[in-house]
Amino acid sequence: MVCAGGGSDSACQGDSGGPLNCQVNGRYYVHGVTSFVSALGCNTLRKPTVFTRVSAYTTWMEGVIISN
Repeated sequence: MVCAGGGSDSACQGDSGGPLNCQVNGRYYVHGVTSFVSALGCNTLRKPTVFTRVSAYTTWMEGVIISN
């Protein structure tokens, strides 16, 4: 899992499945997929969005791509 936001910006209900894009050397990469947000609502101070870490699933994703 990866936590991001929480200062004053976070995801909202319905954002599940959305990407956490991070810039690396001038290019954007998907580092996470929105998993869940605070039950207190959108943009709640000190309540970051929780993402599933994409790097934990790259081997599985590559296997699915190759088999299809």
